[in-house]
Amino acid sequence: MALPKLNTTPYYDVIIPSTGEKTRFRPYLVKEEKILLMASETADNQEIAGAMLNIVCECVEGVNRNKLTTFDMEYLFLQLRSKAVGETATMLATCQNGECFEQNEVKVEIGKVEVNMPKDKNNIITLSDDMTIELKYPTYNAVLNNKIMATEESETELVYQTVLLCLDILNVKDERMQFAEEPIEDVVEFIGSLSTDQFRNLSEFATNIPSVEETVNFKCKKCNKESEWIIQGSNDFF
Repeated sequence: MALPKLNTTPYYDVIIPSTGEKTRFRPYLVKEEKILLMASETADNQEIAGAMLNIVCECVEGVNRNKLTTFDMEYLFLQLRSKAVGETATMLATCQNGECFEQNEVKVEIGKVEVNMPKDKNNIITLSDDMTIELKYPTYNAVLNNKIMATEESETELVYQTVLLCLDILNVKDERMQFAEEPIEDVVEFIGSLSTDQFRNLSEFATNIPSVEETVNFKCKKCNKESEWIIQGSNDFF
């Protein structure tokens, strides 16, 4: 006799932030939580990120692991967590009083956290009268598999690598060239030939990629000062 299933897993509607596509998900179960906990025990950020991606792809219907942006992943994982573990999470916020800095416990409603999507992402950069670059938000998988970003601590190099991941199409007169189809050596040489102003325009897009964000207002338990804490990105939430 086969063992019975204990629970009927509920499904919830969700919107993919980068595309606006509607789909549904189920909370992660013990089998998936075990994967995440084992990855967490390694204290390896790459292992943890990979586990999160696998869990999202397992629990969210119809997603393509090669198309999910970084902020898609952040948002979807928070949605899974809110239904699997609890709608709220207790976090430590530092008092903004310059003479206090007391750590305060605050509760954040994980399921209500949104992505700070810009109204105009301004992804077309003009290089000259007959040349433009179309940029895209990098996928979570691309960032995860970028070996330089996995080990690099230099902020300059991280921005440079992010710019490379954001490159989509080069428009030259009537020709459209996809950077993904070009040898990486040629792409690196092309970026290296840009002026500082041209590269700055690319880096502005790369350093303003949307992320999950929540503003928390709290009163310090020590000095009673009202403070505002902005939680942003997966590192703050996890």
